[in-house]
Amino acid sequence: MVNFKKLGIILTSTAFSVGVLSPMAQASANVKESPERIAIQVDSTETKVTKSMLIKQLNTLFPGKFNFVTENDFDMGQGHYYNDDKTVRYELGFHKKVDGKDVYGGFTFKGDALELENFHYQPANVADAIYPAKYSKADAKKVADDFLKKMPNTANYKLREDVVNDDFGFSRPISEPISYSFSYSPTHNGVPFSDESMYIEVLANGEVVGMYRNTESTSKATFDSLEQKKNETDVLAQIRENLSVELRYLVDYNHQSGEAIAKLVYMPTNFMGVNALNGQWQTMNGFTSQVPKTKGLEKLSAQPLEPRKKNMTLAEVEELVKSLLKVDSDKVKVRIESIDERENENGESIYSVHYMYDYGNHGSGTTIEVNKATGEIINFWDIGDESLEANDKVEPISKDAALAKAIGYLKELAPSYIHNYSKPLEDPTYDKYSKQYYFSFPRIVNGIAVMGDEISVGISADGKLSGLHVNNQKIDNWPSVNKAISADKAKAMFSDGLKLNLQYSKQDGEGNNHYNLVYSPVYNGILFNNIDATTGEWLLKADDSKEKPAISHPTAGEELTYLYRQNVLDVKDPANFNADAAVTKGEALKILVKSLSYGYSDFGPYGGNNDKQSFNNIDKKHPLYGTVEQAVRMGILQPADKFEVDATLTRQELAQWLVRVLDLEKAAKHSDIYKLNFTDAGTIDSAHAGYVALVSAMGLMDAQQNKFNATEKVTYADLAVSTVRVAKAVNENNSNRNYW
Repeated sequence: MVNFKKLGIILTSTAFSVGVLSPMAQASANVKESPERIAIQVDSTETKVTKSMLIKQLNTLFPGKFNFVTENDFDMGQGHYYNDDKTVRYELGFHKKVDGKDVYGGFTFKGDALELENFHYQPANVADAIYPAKYSKADAKKVADDFLKKMPNTANYKLREDVVNDDFGFSRPISEPISYSFSYSPTHNGVPFSDESMYIEVLANGEVVGMYRNTESTSKATFDSLEQKKNETDVLAQIRENLSVELRYLVDYNHQSGEAIAKLVYMPTNFMGVNALNGQWQTMNGFTSQVPKTKGLEKLSAQPLEPRKKNMTLAEVEELVKSLLKVDSDKVKVRIESIDERENENGESIYSVHYMYDYGNHGSGTTIEVNKATGEIINFWDIGDESLEANDKVEPISKDAALAKAIGYLKELAPSYIHNYSKPLEDPTYDKYSKQYYFSFPRIVNGIAVMGDEISVGISADGKLSGLHVNNQKIDNWPSVNKAISADKAKAMFSDGLKLNLQYSKQDGEGNNHYNLVYSPVYNGILFNNIDATTGEWLLKADDSKEKPAISHPTAGEELTYLYRQNVLDVKDPANFNADAAVTKGEALKILVKSLSYGYSDFGPYGGNNDKQSFNNIDKKHPLYGTVEQAVRMGILQPADKFEVDATLTRQELAQWLVRVLDLEKAAKHSDIYKLNFTDAGTIDSAHAGYVALVSAMGLMDAQQNKFNATEKVTYADLAVSTVRVAKAVNENNSNRNYW
């Protein structure tokens, strides 16, 4: 919703607490979405914790590991707590250069005991974590297990094998270190807690570089008795008897192309589990004896409504924002810091209004976004009331009254959107700490609800608007409903793939310390799984962690297999793949760019150039447009009249690309200073001589029998070997300047 960090308040997302789930899993309607969590800062005079105390605690937990960081290198953040957790947190961080490499770390300590709640660390030397990695995933798991044992109060923690930990749906550049993620949950009597976990990240060189702990004290907790639980077979039968499926669109995001993608999926009955003692259904808002049913779609408006205000001016935007941020207090002043205009991913002009609440001795602020063409709010989060203590005297309005308020605000502030959105399909989330309702209005496409593309609205206890976010992504291709498998087939798949995990789950509520025993459904080995309605396959597969088959080749088998398993090399039939075939320039460029970057997007933080086109024959409709433009941005290609996508790449042309990747072209152009000792040196084009000399000297390309064969074709095998080598060189030289 909101991304900011200002003086008085820090917004922190609860996403990390469910971060071990893939984006697909998180999009399931069975996953309870939490609002942004607001950290309230503590006055420095109210705490006795010092930077020296935090450094001492850090060195106790990591003896000798951070001796290279002096006390002056560390920065300490101001103490803060949350409205739903008064335990004070303290932050410690550093950032410095070591051997020319950026090294940084951030640590959060919790409570009087300064318990480490989370940390991240970027070491200087990660050479052993680049392919070929020193540690396998099995080796890294042992490291994570050992690290867990060193953390206090973790003797009862257990590895979670029913959640997806790796890659979040996209592959990292192979120039970045390989890392492995593991999630552990605390247990009671051997039964894991559903909403609590410790996440540990281990580099492939054996270093633990990240940890996040989302757990609570159970000193006052009570637990359902295992002896009173229902038979698992009976609960399985109960679920299967009441199982139903819903057809939905699910929006996924391709992090390498920057493109939002819609998938047509079947999702199971809208419940999270079954109470193991009484058989009641667990929903996002507690237990119910009634089988949860999904509501039908009901549009917020049958017809399109006129925009709120066409072609908003700066003055009108400022007036709108001030009206939204009125505060009934003489102690608080609202200040507009700045207004920027940018273009969003849909090509719309957006006003970003940066504002502050001034409390006298401190302040807090964030950003409100307004669509210039329509004058409508698309991103708003009022932190004024959140930063103050909740008023216990306020009796919250009813759920229905809050819904009516939310719809009223949408008609007033975002009218032109709402004919494409439905009333909520699930009950709202109610936060008892902040006394706010959170509603989700799903988008409707082809008569089907869309998950991951909704309007979110927050309503405070007294009926005021506390948040509004319009998530309307531009998607051109929506899978046809006519191509979906039948609901009966999907239901049978869910039924056949169903197993149960016994978990302890604590319901929301202030002062609630009781943990209920719940049977949670696991479909095909994964919590919160869905079925791709077009392919008839599970969206998430428990065996996805299993390695793809190896590609056989006498000299490049390992490199080819690695690129294939990293989703860099697109191979349909590994057993019959011809790695000695010539690779075209277009395909070679795609492999190289995908190996060394996250992909191309022409929308930077301040907007981008929509009309950017570096080659006349590669426009935005061309399938390689993003790849080519990213290659230009990285310096691999230089704009010209034409890029010969289907031409065979020669070895001397590859040499030029590799040198440009490493930003060594200036040196390569001085061809007269290089002596080429190849027996076929005369066949090397003079313009490429410096490039060939450099790649040969750096070991990025090999000669055969002292021949470079400059004009010969580059094979997939050749490209795989050179790509892996240049990726390692990129990391060693810290030269990833343009690869994002």
